[in-house]
Amino acid sequence: MRNRQFIMVAGTIGLCVLLVSCSEVPKSTPPAVLASSSSNAGGVVITDEMIGRQRGEMKLSRASTDPGYAFSERLPVLIGGGFGSGSDRTYKYLNSLRGPNGEAIKYDRVGTCCPFKSAKSPFGGEALLEVYQLTIPAVAAPKRIYFNWYDTADVFIPVGLSARQ
Repeated sequence: MRNRQFIMVAGTIGLCVLLVSCSEVPKSTPPAVLASSSSNAGGVVITDEMIGRQRGEMKLSRASTDPGYAFSERLPVLIGGGFGSGSDRTYKYLNSLRGPNGEAIKYDRVGTCCPFKSAKSPFGGEALLEVYQLTIPAVAAPKRIYFNWYDTADVFIPVGLSARQ
C-alpha cells in the first residue's frame, strides 16, 4: 500500500514539474531544459563538440531572413532524422555554421525542452526539441539553437551567422 501511495505522489510531483516547466514564459527567458547530458571519462570531460566534429558537415547555401529562425523554440531547425540520424544531422548542421565573419564557432548540447506534437514521433505523437548553445567569437553572449528531430524541411543559415564555404 505504501509503495502505491509513493508512486502516486511521485507521479503527481513529476506531472506538476512538467506542467510548470512547459508553461508560457516571457520571451526574454529561455525555456526550461527538461533533460541534459554530460560525459566525464576518467576526469576528462567529453564535450558534444568533440563527438560532433567527427561527423562531417552538410551543405548550407541559403540564409534565413527571420531573426528567430533556429534561435527560438517557436522556430526550430526542422532537421529530421529521428533517433536514427537526428543527432548526426544536427552535428553536421552545427559543423557547417560559422560566425558572421566566417570564424569557427563552438557548441555544446544543453538538453531537451519544449514538448510539442509531431505525427512522426515514436512516442505517441509527443516530442521534445534538442537544444545546443553556440559560442560565437564575434558575439558577446552565447546563443541557444533549437532542433526538431522529427519533422523535416529545408534548413537555412540563421541570421547573423554564415556557413563554411
